[in-house]
Amino acid sequence: MDEDLFEVFRLMAEDERKRRHLKEISDWLIDEHFELHQAS
Repeated sequence: MDEDLFEVFRLMAEDERKRRHLKEISDWLIDEHFELHQAS
């Protein structure tokens, strides 16, 4: 039982990391996009 619980928490932590990473990438892409359009 404890091992199953540990696995669930590990997967949740991994999902949170992926979600945060995707958000950083999308924020960066949005910043780059606006900088390009403001420059032109």
